[in-house]
Amino acid sequence: MVILFIWILLSVSLVIGCIKVHNTIIKGLFGILAGLCITVLCFVGIFYYVIVFKVSNVDTSVSSDGEYSLTMQAVGEPLFFGSADGQFILKKGEKRISKVKFSLRDDGGNISQDTWHVTWKKNQVEIIIYGEEQNDEQFLLFFDGKYKINELNTKYGKTLDELNEIAEEQTEEEQNQQKKTEKSHSLDDADEEENTKYDEDGYPMTEEYQRYKKELAEVSDYIQTKSDVFLDSYPDTKYQLEFRLTSKGWPFAVINKKIDENTGAVTELHLLYNESHIDEETDEYVLQEYYYDSDNTEAASPAIVDFFLIQKDTLKVTDENTKEWH
Repeated sequence: MVILFIWILLSVSLVIGCIKVHNTIIKGLFGILAGLCITVLCFVGIFYYVIVFKVSNVDTSVSSDGEYSLTMQAVGEPLFFGSADGQFILKKGEKRISKVKFSLRDDGGNISQDTWHVTWKKNQVEIIIYGEEQNDEQFLLFFDGKYKINELNTKYGKTLDELNEIAEEQTEEEQNQQKKTEKSHSLDDADEEENTKYDEDGYPMTEEYQRYKKELAEVSDYIQTKSDVFLDSYPDTKYQLEFRLTSKGWPFAVINKKIDENTGAVTELHLLYNESHIDEETDEYVLQEYYYDSDNTEAASPAIVDFFLIQKDTLKVTDENTKEWH
């Protein structure tokens, strides 16, 4: 800051000298030096604005009823390996409810879509931010404008013990992989192909993913035969079961699709595995309605229809009869 002040003072002095001095050669020299100083000041000013003040939208989340929106913004840029500054903007329609600032310590990384997780609740929205050099941080933004910040005893959603277990598993896996690599020269193509298998729906042939498929089929069958929500809202509807994976690899299924004959707009019912539900005995699936234009672009935010729990061992399904994240 002292250097910047001296530079500004020098630039002003050169400009004044250029005006006051009558000698043509000295006047020209002062003019050139003043121009160079002002140019440097302009570049420094632009750089300082980008690093400290520039605000840019990173990601936006909308509540299931479309009434509230939450935008994560980056403020400036992290310098070298410093923290990144940002802010959350909570709105109801076009009216701003609150603005909450935060800092992310992520080894010099920028704020991105992968650094937060949003959960909409009845009277508030919960935000968890993740950083390499910090514990998870929880932000509770209430719809009345109040907010609360908590530092959690987790990192990327895992406790210290869980992270240590994962690290040990990764170390063991790396060792096993190294052994496989050392022996790879003696394996033929058929043996390598055996190592990774996928079923006809693109699901890995692992116990976990094949369990997801069974659960999706069981919950889908329950929805079409026993769920009052589905039977009342979608009477005489042709049932289907199309297994898919999200971009992050989480399983879901399309169980119904309706196409508007006039506009070509598409409405699909998606049954999605809720990765945020943690329970040793049950998995949770959320039924959501997705809306697309005729060109297959998303026309509106998906709406929650219902939640379902399924026992992992018996595959017994329970209708939770709620449309709220919990």
